[in-house]
Amino acid sequence: MKRFTFYSLFALLLGSLWGCNEETLVEPTQQGSVYGRVKYNTNGKFAGQVLIRLSPSGRTAETDSSGLFQFDQVAVGRYTVQASKTGYREEVTTVEATPNVRTEVTIMLFEGPNKAPSAPIWVSPDSGNVWQKSSVTLKWKATDPEKDVLTYEINLLKGGVLSQKFTGIKADSLVLTGLSYGTAYSWQVIVRDGFNTVNGAVWSFNTHAFPSFSYVYVRRVENRYQLFTSNETGEAIQLTSSGNNWRPIFSPNRLQIAFLSNAETDVHLYLMNRDGSNVRRVTSVPVRGLMPLDLSFCWSPDGTELLYPSNEKLYAVRTDGTGLRMVYQAPSGRFFAGCAWTSATKRIAVRTTSTGSVYDNRILLMSPEGKDTTTVFTTKSNRMSSPVFSVDGLKILYSLDKSGFQDEQGRQLDARIYTMDVKTKGIVDLSAATSKTAGTNDLEPRFSPNGAKVVFTSTDNTGTGEGKVMAIDTDGKSRTLLIDSAEMLYWR
Repeated sequence: MKRFTFYSLFALLLGSLWGCNEETLVEPTQQGSVYGRVKYNTNGKFAGQVLIRLSPSGRTAETDSSGLFQFDQVAVGRYTVQASKTGYREEVTTVEATPNVRTEVTIMLFEGPNKAPSAPIWVSPDSGNVWQKSSVTLKWKATDPEKDVLTYEINLLKGGVLSQKFTGIKADSLVLTGLSYGTAYSWQVIVRDGFNTVNGAVWSFNTHAFPSFSYVYVRRVENRYQLFTSNETGEAIQLTSSGNNWRPIFSPNRLQIAFLSNAETDVHLYLMNRDGSNVRRVTSVPVRGLMPLDLSFCWSPDGTELLYPSNEKLYAVRTDGTGLRMVYQAPSGRFFAGCAWTSATKRIAVRTTSTGSVYDNRILLMSPEGKDTTTVFTTKSNRMSSPVFSVDGLKILYSLDKSGFQDEQGRQLDARIYTMDVKTKGIVDLSAATSKTAGTNDLEPRFSPNGAKVVFTSTDNTGTGEGKVMAIDTDGKSRTLLIDSAEMLYWR
């Protein structure tokens, strides 16, 4: 029994050892070697007694009289080689140890501690002056006595608070864009040479006030409608960026812009300052009608309210969003599409469409209280724009498609600009007096501030091309281009 137990245990032990030999594979560590020489920067001679550290291995060595050092049996990988000697500055470099390869490195020793670069010197822009361009180029100068490579960090402060930080700059200039108008900026350059950090002085500049542009209009950006402002020439400034935004109209005091937007899915009225700041929604009841881009609204003459359509109802709301009131309800089967309000004759002009067709249009006149309504124009087969009053309130301006073409998309083939005398109902075709190109539409007409001209959008009748804003005299002559790639212009 004992013999059996002894042999059994011996067999089990052999089997265990055999199993370990069968299953355990030890991967040999790949190794290389790192060696090099250290020289003095001043005369190129070899430097002895230099302490060398190889990190992260923790190994050290000292150079011999020929400046030589060597580390054998180094596991492959990336290492830092640090050279130190009293009276000389510390030098650091990196090496890559590769299998069965002797990696060589040469290190130069510089006398004494590294000398710091000079403090940066301001070059431009003019400190404290108003900068008149939409972008600013910061320029400075710094030098290093030992010709080290310099990198810069720029702190940009807006109103005394850090606004942006730019790091890893290798050039001695930086272009700033997207700056706020009418703002005091300050900036500081921090220069580094890899050993030292030197902080520059704080300099300043001011951006010019927001330009007093006359135009606000719509331009397509990445297949969305966005609002822009400009003059006839010079830079154009984009005011919006979210959602689709259209139909911009300046307030009577010319300080605010009201517009339509679907930024929150439903179409609502929004207000913003003329520089695009302080955007806020005004309406709680959405702006509604047959086609969103067909809809329009107007300011009250005193600038305290906005008048807008919402299907069969015409609403007025204060500019702070309070005081919503219904001014008028359209007859059965009719939707409101747009409106105009003049203080000259104290009348409101509205356009209604059939609930089933944008080609069925009527223009009505009424009092600001929604009373004394009179129909002054009717068409059942022509697409048209909403009415606009002349400065004196005696004429109504609109565009109308003379072709009478109809399809489900509301396409127009030959839209022209017309004026109608409110009293006599006499109509004048302004487009007929100019060389209007065949296959184009004249759309979205408005009077200039002094009433001497009519501005409008000219576009091809396919509806796919971007429009351009044109101007004609009120007698229909002298058609001129105001702004290319623009639509729905309002001239303040």
